[in-house]
Amino acid sequence: LEPIRTMDNNKNNIDQAITDDDDVRLFTSQYDTKLAKRAVRIKHNDARIKTLKVGRVDDLDRRIWRRLGCLLGQNTRVKKLCIPPMDNLDLVGLCAGIQSNRSIEKLEFTRINLQDSMSSLAPFLSSNPSLKSVDLDHCKIGTSAGIDILSTALINRSHDTLEELNLNGNDFGDIDLDQLVLALNRNTDLRTLNLVCNEIGQRGCASLAKLLSNRESNLEVLDLTGNSIDSESVIILINSLAKNNKLKTLELGYNIRHIHIPPSGWAALLKCLCNTSSINDIFNSNHTLENVMGMNCMDPISWMARRNAFDAALGIDNANLLFASIYVNGTLNRMLVARRKILWSHARGNVSIGDSSIATGAMPTIISWFRDDSNIQYDKYDCERRWSTRKVILARLDSVYRILRSRPSILQNGRAKERERTKRKSDEMKGLRDENKELREEIKRLKAINGNDINNVQDENKRLKTMLQAISRISQGGADAH
Repeated sequence: LEPIRTMDNNKNNIDQAITDDDDVRLFTSQYDTKLAKRAVRIKHNDARIKTLKVGRVDDLDRRIWRRLGCLLGQNTRVKKLCIPPMDNLDLVGLCAGIQSNRSIEKLEFTRINLQDSMSSLAPFLSSNPSLKSVDLDHCKIGTSAGIDILSTALINRSHDTLEELNLNGNDFGDIDLDQLVLALNRNTDLRTLNLVCNEIGQRGCASLAKLLSNRESNLEVLDLTGNSIDSESVIILINSLAKNNKLKTLELGYNIRHIHIPPSGWAALLKCLCNTSSINDIFNSNHTLENVMGMNCMDPISWMARRNAFDAALGIDNANLLFASIYVNGTLNRMLVARRKILWSHARGNVSIGDSSIATGAMPTIISWFRDDSNIQYDKYDCERRWSTRKVILARLDSVYRILRSRPSILQNGRAKERERTKRKSDEMKGLRDENKELREEIKRLKAINGNDINNVQDENKRLKTMLQAISRISQGGADAH
């Protein structure tokens, strides 16, 4: 351990006096036999070492963490760093070294107490330009003080690269998360936010609602499983999704007080997914949310129990529209999803496509869509009880009839076009007959001209023949006289 003492005066630079053999002796552990070899390769910036996952090395001296931090601080190849819980961890020494690292993309700390050392990790979180994922699983960040340090570190990032933040099991309670939301709103690349088992309640949900309502946020997954979320908190979150077109999954299972969501909560969710107030409101609804509380991945028994509860809360038609909207959000692109929801709402009588500003010329195509865009195909386990073939046919015919009744010009335009097409064909036939008549007259004229030419030739032949006969007689008379 003597070489380590040479680093006390300069923690961020690797002392050239420490040889590879010294590092091998330093990092040799009976629990993690490969650590010494990996440490030497990290020291020499070996391209083969992309991930460093340290095992439990409780048998080594505590000061190895400062040495490991110095090695990582100079390395440009390691992309992932995983540190498990252990008794001899010197987090301050490790963080002092890695804060100069610029290559680590994913940081995983598992069950490490950060309550008093979050400020040591903050410089690394702020300065690393490659960081994409931060996983602080059960790290006892503490209450608002630890969250504020983390939030400040994320706010001070000069590079918008963070895509995933996992704060699972930190139990910071129902505190104000406005500072964290402010930081996450600035990290527009964030896709996944894991806040499982943190005792978040109504105050925390009110802060997270600001993140969900931010149009510039690209968050796709928000996991709030196992918190203290009640019915009012759920309604706050659902209302914030009215103008959100990025979120795909909102997990709310296993919450302490999440016992019953009133019908107003599910009605708010249905309005968020398919606001049937107008065609424009339907088009601007949420067309990306495909999983709320596991609704899209339940087994048949759980699905039937949940579906029956929704039927009682919303009515069969609204419950069907809710499930169909969630399902179709995850299967088609946004334009096709919006189209189907508009057709469904017209079939339900909520809106009238015929009374909209859509051009009449597009109506035949829209009518043809009613053939395939039924929402009963998304009633996965119980469509037979709710929808008969006769009911489906009647709904389609009624939808088409209401469009034709409000737009009779569709049929009138069709008859007018047919008359125009018939008249055009008649004119074409008349033109052909006229051309045929002219052609026959031209042929007749040519024949007449040819006939006159033949008669003239015949008369000329007769005249020449008469002249030859006269010459012959004259010649004969002269011979006789001689």
